[in-house]
Amino acid sequence: MKGYVIIDTEVVDQQAYSEYVGQVLGVIDAHGGRFLVRTSDVEPVDGGWEPKRLVIIEFDSLETARGFVNSPEYTAINDLRHRGANSHIVLAEGDGS
Repeated sequence: MKGYVIIDTEVVDQQAYSEYVGQVLGVIDAHGGRFLVRTSDVEPVDGGWEPKRLVIIEFDSLETARGFVNSPEYTAINDLRHRGANSHIVLAEGDGS
């Protein structure tokens, strides 16, 4: 089963967030992740959830996704993410279909 990192983020400091994005892309690639969704164009339908920016990254497994978010390379840039955005991140497992 595939593993997914799902991020609901609101950019609050564009400079810090841009620096974070510039660094995180290589970390995602190094862990075999691929973007499925990166958009601010969302349409809330029900339940009151209104993400400002939605990102979904697919990994080969939940273990690989967990390895990415817990990796030294990713945790080293978490301060940039915290300065640049208010984020909510969850991991999920699915069959990719």
